[in-house]
Amino acid sequence: MASNHHLPVIRIQDICTPLKAEVFSIFRHEEQGRASLPQPHKHDFFMLLVVARGSGTHTIDFTPYPVKSGSVFFLAPGQPHDWELSPGTKGFQLMFGRDFLSGDTLQWPFFSFSAHPFLQLPPAKMAPVLQELESILGEYTLADFMSVRIITFRLLALLSMLERHYDEAHPTSNHPPVQRLVKQFLSLLESNYRENATVEFYAAQLHVTPQYLNIVCRKETGITAGNLIRRRLLLEARRLLSLTTQDVKEIAYALGFSDTSYFSRFFRRYTGQAPLAFRQQIQKVPGSAQ
Repeated sequence: MASNHHLPVIRIQDICTPLKAEVFSIFRHEEQGRASLPQPHKHDFFMLLVVARGSGTHTIDFTPYPVKSGSVFFLAPGQPHDWELSPGTKGFQLMFGRDFLSGDTLQWPFFSFSAHPFLQLPPAKMAPVLQELESILGEYTLADFMSVRIITFRLLALLSMLERHYDEAHPTSNHPPVQRLVKQFLSLLESNYRENATVEFYAAQLHVTPQYLNIVCRKETGITAGNLIRRRLLLEARRLLSLTTQDVKEIAYALGFSDTSYFSRFFRRYTGQAPLAFRQQIQKVPGSAQ
């Protein structure tokens, strides 16, 4: 029987009451949010943390980011995070489920595993974002028969506004066809990385050569398709080591490695640590997790 040692996954319902039967919620951080989330955890929904005023540190996928006035953070399902925020931090937490918006949510560049999950906006660009969030909160509070439809359109407008600022902060010189191909690759990778870890597999699915896929990925992201595949496997390995009590053999098998020692060598080669050493460090307990 497969072992099930995963820590609980936080749902929107565990934090607050979503809008009627829809998996959507929004609230002011200063009213319902917590200043300290010291234990890494993950969600099964998308989340925006928008900081109007405050300070602190927000750690996402093991990388710490500074929290300042004008900070916007993007969290996709499955990303571990924790934060330490100043008590006076003000802003919004907005959450929505995978199916709340039609279409592929990974089309938004900031929700990709390879993206920067952080954006710093100056006051002039932050003001319209906060205004849109105020409007969404107003509809959420009203919650009449039209609110879900209006919130859907306002959320799309908000994400589009943030995508404009994100593209300005992380510009690319590539043409739209190249960008679309890389997005398609990243979407395929998200669904198949456990079973398929070769560039050849994804190139065949996208009807291009492995060499071309490596070239366009390097132009768009700065690294090859092969390195993106390895990065995704390593990211999931870190998540499983930090958020579950599965042993190394179980994690290796879950990620498509038939040999535990090969998985350990793979992890050490690209992180500089053995899997159990990483778990010790991240969970701050002696030995492996119990």
